[in-house]
Amino acid sequence: MLLSVLLGGCLRPPAGSGAEALAQLRDSDTRSAGIVPCNAGASCTVSGLECTNSSGILCTCVGPKGAAYVTCNSARTPSSSGQPTALAADSSQVLAANGSSNPEGVRCSDSPPWKAAGEPAYRISVDAKQLGPAWNRFYERIVAADHANTVLETAWGRNIQGALRKGHQLAGFQYVRFHGILDSDIGAYTEVGDRPVYNWARLDKVYDAIIAAGMRPFVEIGFTPPPLASNPAKTLHWYNHAPANISPPKDWQRWMDLMAALVQHLEGRYGIQEVREHWYFEIWNESSWMYSLGMAGYNELYDYTVRGLLRGDPDVKVGGPAESGGGSAVGITNLVEYCRKHSRKLDFVTYHTYGQADDSTVALSLPTWTFHESMASTVKQVDFKGDVFATEWGASYSAALVRDTEISASFVAKTIHLIGTDNGVAPPSGLAYWTISDLYEEFDSGDKLAFREGNYGLMLKGDPRYPDSYDVAKPAFNAYRLLHMMGETRIATSGGRTGDGVNAVATLSADGKALQLLVYNHVDGGQGDALASSVVSVQFNNLPFASGRMRVRHYLVDHTHSNAYDAFAEMGRPPEPTRSQWADLRRASELCYYETTVSAKDGAWSVTFPQNTYSVGLLVLSPQPDTVP
Repeated sequence: MLLSVLLGGCLRPPAGSGAEALAQLRDSDTRSAGIVPCNAGASCTVSGLECTNSSGILCTCVGPKGAAYVTCNSARTPSSSGQPTALAADSSQVLAANGSSNPEGVRCSDSPPWKAAGEPAYRISVDAKQLGPAWNRFYERIVAADHANTVLETAWGRNIQGALRKGHQLAGFQYVRFHGILDSDIGAYTEVGDRPVYNWARLDKVYDAIIAAGMRPFVEIGFTPPPLASNPAKTLHWYNHAPANISPPKDWQRWMDLMAALVQHLEGRYGIQEVREHWYFEIWNESSWMYSLGMAGYNELYDYTVRGLLRGDPDVKVGGPAESGGGSAVGITNLVEYCRKHSRKLDFVTYHTYGQADDSTVALSLPTWTFHESMASTVKQVDFKGDVFATEWGASYSAALVRDTEISASFVAKTIHLIGTDNGVAPPSGLAYWTISDLYEEFDSGDKLAFREGNYGLMLKGDPRYPDSYDVAKPAFNAYRLLHMMGETRIATSGGRTGDGVNAVATLSADGKALQLLVYNHVDGGQGDALASSVVSVQFNNLPFASGRMRVRHYLVDHTHSNAYDAFAEMGRPPEPTRSQWADLRRASELCYYETTVSAKDGAWSVTFPQNTYSVGLLVLSPQPDTVP
């Protein structure tokens, strides 16, 4: 992954486990190793330290300084019934049902919120006549996934193909990036005697599935195939008993041959122009801790890797360094200068950022925005002219509860608004949310099949016994759905606040027949009161549909709307929901809206409503359907 540092700090343990679970963690025998608690995903301080958890499993502290976490190389334990969870016979059977959903959402079940009492705390004004620049959809360009094998299968008996389809169809995601395309569970490289042997069968299945979902691969080159590794024991992550090898290749010539063969195979299967013009090849991931030679060895790794890739095709797009947090500026500067000095191709640079400062301070939109500005400044200082991608980001680098709640929804909306409308700094070419699915295997995240209360995905992994449980959306995914509904051109909007509180941005569709107003309420740090609200009044002026009836749809994501986690908490947080409980969770996860028809007067209309802290709303105004020519 991942697990990058924005401002520093350590990973927090999984949240929401209750007093009993926390007491068990405190009782774990971890003091001698200095890791407390000894639990997968918990924070630790010194990479390499080992501890034994309460189940007797050996665990290790891994990761960069300030963001190290515990990984436990355990087998999956039985379900609460005492028997291993049955695997789905054919996960492709559920793709049609769960890979798509109603793109317009469903009606909210409660009364509309349009009769707010009290003096408005915010007065938002929208002038549809004042057109601005195009609305930038950089946030749809790319999304992240865990490791390549989850596209095919996981420890939980299914894959993320449905999530990819849903992400493309409902959120507009175009590319997906993941780790480990060269790991042992894909098996692209082996050796027979002293002879290299390539086997592209599983690699092809990974990329075929991505393309079938309507997306393209953002190819991350990594990690070292075990037979080619200089140190077979230098491994990292659980990855369902197939850990990644992070040592340099034992033979750089064989590594370059593998790179050339990889490109030639991909172009032979998917087309020379397709791969050359549309695919990206990113070299490695966060070498500061996911490469045994560290950042000091990265330029050599980049050099040999690119030389091999370009032997396959000199025109493919190559880049890096995919470094994390504070290391990003150093990594980008060093790589650009190295490539310039040695005449090496570099088409794009990449960085990672997370909105977390310490264990309890998360979902920091303003620092995430300014971090991107600092990356843009770094790129400008070294006079790099290519693309800039943020290939990992999110509300936290740790497995924090905010990942599951409405806090991430408002964080996503606010951060994308601020980055996308910064008049001084262009947004990145892509911003890859980590990750699209809770099918996540850097460490064994345990038996909980609904919310683990701190997993990284935009959608739940679900229960293999009930395929209709797959890919239930979290609030953050619903925020992406709202952003996907935005129009093509920004229009003048005023009255919001850049700091904590309510802000808004409006767009107009290309045909002028729909106006979209995104309204959110976010408090940086994740410590605000999600049940508190502010009264907001909105005045629309110069509407393009000045006369006749107008349809108003008001979408809402907050503590009790479009929020499966709230429903999960209400039902007592069952680790293995029943089929009927899964049906309730899926219904609660659906993006919901209120609808009415009104008449604009002289091209104007106004509305007042409460906006909860940690919420995102979208008002869509359009002519009533029977009045559209």
